[in-house]
Amino acid sequence: MIRPSPWPELDRLARFVRASDSLTDTLAAWTGRGLAVEVMNRVDGVCPDPLVADSLALYDGVRVQDRVVLMRCGDVVVAAARSWVAADSPALTPAVRRELRSGADLGDLLRSQSHRRVAVQVTPTRERATGDLTTPVLAVQARLDVGGTPVAWCDETIFEAVFA
Repeated sequence: MIRPSPWPELDRLARFVRASDSLTDTLAAWTGRGLAVEVMNRVDGVCPDPLVADSLALYDGVRVQDRVVLMRCGDVVVAAARSWVAADSPALTPAVRRELRSGADLGDLLRSQSHRRVAVQVTPTRERATGDLTTPVLAVQARLDVGGTPVAWCDETIFEAVFA
């Protein structure tokens, strides 16, 4: 027997996130307002974690770009993401590779490519709202593919503020 969800809105959001090609666009639609993406940190030439290297089908010794971003709706942080990007991937155009190094937004850059977001895992971290807007409610692991080639691995956290 299937039990009713204690937090149906979270379940609905999780389904949207699972099916989306852009977390930013999904959260903007969910909140009904635009989101601003702020790059908090970007480091080129990082040796990826073995899980990331395997998920991106990288050869030994290949380096990635490590990015940390916050997604804000107004002055409230609704999500955070850490991405490891195979910035030298031949699946990316030379213009996109160049723009990645200048700190451009990953989502905006991949919109011009034939990209697909694959939600590998979407895990609720709460069963009920806490009233604290900074509480994580969904943990997401996603892979971004361009032309069928994995180019980025993302660990995303969505906060309770998305429901405010």
